[in-house]
Amino acid sequence: MSEPAGSAPARPTSPTPSKLLPLDETLLERANTQWQFGDWEGLAEIQLEALHHHPDRAKLALLAAEGHLQLGQVPEARALLKEAQGWGVAPKTVHRVLIAGVYNTLGKASFLKGQVHEAMDHFSTSVRIAMPGAEHRLSTKVRALQQVEQLVDAAPDAHEFALRSREFAEALLPKPLHERFARSSHLAAQTLAEFDLGPAWAGNTINTVIFRHHGVLTRAGHQYTAFYVDEHTLRLVQRDLLTNELKTHDLPGEYNLRDAHNSISLGIDRKGHLHLSYDHHGTQLRYRQSLFAGDIREWSEELPMTGTHEEQVTYPTFILPRHDFPLTFLYRDGSSEKGTVRIKTYDEATETWTPHPQAILSGSEQKPWTSNPYWNHPATGTDGSLHLSFVWRTHSLGEAKRVNNINIGYACSHDNGLTWKTSHNRPYRLPITQVNAETIHPVSPGSNLINQTSMALDSRNRPHIAFYADDPDGIPQYQHLWFDGKVWRHQVVSQRRHAFSLEGGGTLQIPISRPEIVIDRDENVYIIARGDYTQNRLAATLLPAPNYGYHSSNTEVLLDQDVGFAEPVIDRERWQQENVLSLLVQCNEQPDHDTGHRPVDHQVSILDVQFK
Repeated sequence: MSEPAGSAPARPTSPTPSKLLPLDETLLERANTQWQFGDWEGLAEIQLEALHHHPDRAKLALLAAEGHLQLGQVPEARALLKEAQGWGVAPKTVHRVLIAGVYNTLGKASFLKGQVHEAMDHFSTSVRIAMPGAEHRLSTKVRALQQVEQLVDAAPDAHEFALRSREFAEALLPKPLHERFARSSHLAAQTLAEFDLGPAWAGNTINTVIFRHHGVLTRAGHQYTAFYVDEHTLRLVQRDLLTNELKTHDLPGEYNLRDAHNSISLGIDRKGHLHLSYDHHGTQLRYRQSLFAGDIREWSEELPMTGTHEEQVTYPTFILPRHDFPLTFLYRDGSSEKGTVRIKTYDEATETWTPHPQAILSGSEQKPWTSNPYWNHPATGTDGSLHLSFVWRTHSLGEAKRVNNINIGYACSHDNGLTWKTSHNRPYRLPITQVNAETIHPVSPGSNLINQTSMALDSRNRPHIAFYADDPDGIPQYQHLWFDGKVWRHQVVSQRRHAFSLEGGGTLQIPISRPEIVIDRDENVYIIARGDYTQNRLAATLLPAPNYGYHSSNTEVLLDQDVGFAEPVIDRERWQQENVLSLLVQCNEQPDHDTGHRPVDHQVSILDVQFK
């Protein structure tokens, strides 16, 4: 790069340092090479004090400014550009350097968007401007490699975009970097085992609704599950995880299978006795205990817990013992637009339940309209903390009766639900209502926000929530919401193209399931769901740590089986213990609004999957 003949340096705009630094005669040659090949960090290391007495200070200041610009360090770039202009750099030279930089930035942006050919065109134009008249094919390849490496180092999830074009990764990237992309980005799901448990009722999703807590449960080397075989049979299954021996036991009774809300939830106390709650939708509590620890063969008759607030029970949820906290029962008392969330705890010594003195969440007393809080799967921390996230439902909207779930709220308790705080450690006054709840993600009325999804905690006990709601174009998309310790962050993690609306009462026939979420020991997040985007196959989407960047190539089908309208039902305890994902799998029908059922049976199975 050369200055026009006859140009003379102008008076510097900053004071000359009192100490003279040794002249580096090779500095301009190195800077030109760094500029041509895109070594922006090298250019940014040029120190202003080393330039004051350099004969090429104007050109060097300009190149150093471009280095800072490419690194996003705008104030530093602006200061150096001002010095270069003050020292008399030619305007044409400024234009050439800055325009080449613009094309380089366009190349990086295109690369991140997965537009590989466009990226290469931009890099090539940038190099041609930097090296006019030179053979630029090899230089373009070197420039592209340099920029890709910088992107990967600066943002570990950038590899996801590169994988949109394997041609780029294989033909352009050197083998170590290509392997780094492949190793750190691609999700592979390995099936470890699959066990058939026999045919069972599949006329709706009663066996596979996501709000079963727990639908599958591991404790002391044994895995337990339960499902309805027919209207007169509730089946318990026990699996020895060491030998894979299966035991079953059927509980005869009268069960309303025509309402998918009437699902089964399992708990287990410190002594190893199973607790079973089932067949509720705003109805009297139905509850039993196993008579012997670790044994599914003998059960009590149906029992009350405390006898109070047990007439309108829905969504029975067992929270397992941890630290000093006992087996806990969380449930709704009330109805879909007028509900209260209550907690009871179990004492193994006296074999009795005790209610918490105050309701946890409530919309039943609000005026002029009441509401109901719908909680996602509760999550418990390594410190024993109990975390709840929830939405609020009030009256439906319009003649179509659009379901009106609004906002996502959050609360955390360190004393098993007696007192609660916000994510910023501010105390709640109970019960938590729409008025005083912390809204961690606002969702406007009628936005197809789904209720009763899932939450998980990372190693620092920070919550991650998966849900779906409309995107700006009115298309329901899966979404990931998480707390980074200071603020709540959010992203869309699907690319669906077809709209639908949540309208009417009862259980709806929805083209996508509610999402589950789990986090592995390396802090990677997995969203598990079923939908039209996978031809109704259960699938997992990887959001790799630490930035949780989403790309559609990181969605992997877990089982090549159409499961109809089923939702993921997982063994949360086994995941925490082994990072093995055990799912209860059944192909289910789901008539809209729970009307017009067909008496159909499909096979039930347990599927074990491990992610790589």
